[in-house]
Amino acid sequence: MTTELKNDPCFQRACKHVVGLLSQLRQADATVGQAELKQAFEQLTDLIDQCDDLIWFVNRQMQLLLANGKSRDSFFELLDGDPRPGLLSSDLLSPNAAEYFDQLYRRVLSGTTMRFNHTGTNGRVYAMVLQPIQLEGEALGVSVLGHDITEVHRLEEHLRRFELLISSTPDLIALIDREYRHLVVNDSYIGAFNKTRDEVLKLDFRDLIGRETFHTDVELHLEIAFSGETVLSEFWLDLPELGRRLMSVTFQPLRGQDLTSESVVINYRDITAEKQAEDDRQRVFDVSLDMLCVTDFSGHFKELNRAWSRILGWSADELKQKPWLDLVLEEDRDVTRDASLRLNQGDTLVGFENRCRCKDGSFKWLSWSAYPDMERKLVFSVIRDISTSKQMEEELRHLATTDPLTGANNRRYFIDHVNTEVKRCRRHGMPLAILQLDVDHFKSVNDSYGHDIGDEVLIKLVDCCLGMLRETDLFCRFGGEEFAAALVQTDQDGAMLVCERIREAIAEMTIRTRQGELSVTASIGLTMLTADDLSIDSVLKRADNALYRAKNNGRDQVVLV
Repeated sequence: MTTELKNDPCFQRACKHVVGLLSQLRQADATVGQAELKQAFEQLTDLIDQCDDLIWFVNRQMQLLLANGKSRDSFFELLDGDPRPGLLSSDLLSPNAAEYFDQLYRRVLSGTTMRFNHTGTNGRVYAMVLQPIQLEGEALGVSVLGHDITEVHRLEEHLRRFELLISSTPDLIALIDREYRHLVVNDSYIGAFNKTRDEVLKLDFRDLIGRETFHTDVELHLEIAFSGETVLSEFWLDLPELGRRLMSVTFQPLRGQDLTSESVVINYRDITAEKQAEDDRQRVFDVSLDMLCVTDFSGHFKELNRAWSRILGWSADELKQKPWLDLVLEEDRDVTRDASLRLNQGDTLVGFENRCRCKDGSFKWLSWSAYPDMERKLVFSVIRDISTSKQMEEELRHLATTDPLTGANNRRYFIDHVNTEVKRCRRHGMPLAILQLDVDHFKSVNDSYGHDIGDEVLIKLVDCCLGMLRETDLFCRFGGEEFAAALVQTDQDGAMLVCERIREAIAEMTIRTRQGELSVTASIGLTMLTADDLSIDSVLKRADNALYRAKNNGRDQVVLV
């Protein structure tokens, strides 16, 4: 991060100008007044205002020389109006922040470059670089550059949550990127290779498992996974701590927001014990981490292993007193009964998922693979507890379909689901209304009140809109201050009524700020699904045109196209 900041061309040009101007001012008159100082640096305003980073300069007396618009609008919390040369940190920042930056200025003026992260009062996180402005070995002032890294911190938090999810599983799990670097590994993984976490994270994945093993057993599967497909495989792996083990390996692509596979989750499941015990079924029952059972066609247990009691909490005697279908949650019982019927007719069941009740009242997600013996009227089943992976999937799905600021569904979620609604409405001849909503003069809100207030406006607007919509309606943040909604089974008159209610509710919202209460308005474009609309694209285009008219007609209104 600091390397990128240091090479910012806008910032580097500004620093050169500042050195030259400070040198001229020092030679001309060491007591130049604030007005002359402001005039000398005024020519730099256009240059540094082009940069999205925070940029400001202070002199040897730790007085402000110049600051760009980003600093004025997003960081200087006490500033009222444009900054004037000569202002102190206490004129710009809270007491604690002012004292902190003054201490840093003193260190930088002594010749030290400072790099650190700082959280502003707006909640944004900035990577800061403070460097001395030097001429002929003398520090004339301090240059300050700050880059917003809030999204990076959010991604790191998501990664930490992912690590927590996988830390409890006995499987060996690693997240590998396209350069074969380890991004995340769980405790089981580092324990199996008898290394510390730092050692594993520094190692190339190919070197860790051995180049020969990589080329013969892994390379092709990994490339297929990077192309977007999940791959299952089995191979022997030599582990320093565990010895030679037969592994059931899953290569699961992890897609980014652009749907490309940026990394692959590799899950090693040790199946050595199961393979070595194929001739001794009872031994397999005893050592298996999965739930194994033999049931008759009526669903009653004939045999079951210890994993049932360990995972669900019921004793073997309690389980044998009732058919296994009684364990299934009511919501999953019909589909499970259908699956059981197919088994009794001779079909094999692979990867069937349902939820079963534990003795303590909780439930577990289970994945069933079952084979019927039609002669003996028995069903042999292997059931795996997939609760952890289900929780992980739900977390990843939430991250992929939800706007992190407002909690509303994002554009991707909306497009996917509204296309389904379009097909359903066309098939059954039902009405569908699409609206697009934009906050009026939102840029002015950010400029005048700060981005934290702007964020609060968006969050409150989402709560307001959701309160006006039904659970069957779709709502999302399209981007920035723009939102969209699909009103299911709603005719034109009903849609206009809903839009007017939303518009009025937004206008009645108030947000407390330091300058007093803030109110906003919104413009809404509305359109209806027609027989000529084959997809959502044409409908959204009309809604956008309607929104454009609402803006041009004076805002704070609903326009139907």
